[in-house]
Amino acid sequence: MSIHRHNARRDASEPAIVEYLQARGALVERVSARALPDLLVGWCGRWILLEVKTGDAGLKPSQADFHSRALAKGLPVYVVHNIDRVGEMLDRIVRLTRGRD
Repeated sequence: MSIHRHNARRDASEPAIVEYLQARGALVERVSARALPDLLVGWCGRWILLEVKTGDAGLKPSQADFHSRALAKGLPVYVVHNIDRVGEMLDRIVRLTRGRD
């Protein structure tokens, strides 16, 4: 169930990150729509918006705008460049989830 656009470009680090997320038990869907984050991740009863970047790549202006609008609504969007950052993000979400139960 991916949202597709013509000629969607994926970051080189994305396959390893998707594999890691799935190995941790997350539900992962690739999203390919202008300005939207790359991945919709189901984890610990939450939906996570995840932007994958390779190397030191930054956000495009349209992505930065979406991130700002999402954050203004209390909807965090995570940007990750490698698997270590994904692990930290998942662990933080587990702690937040336990803290509200």
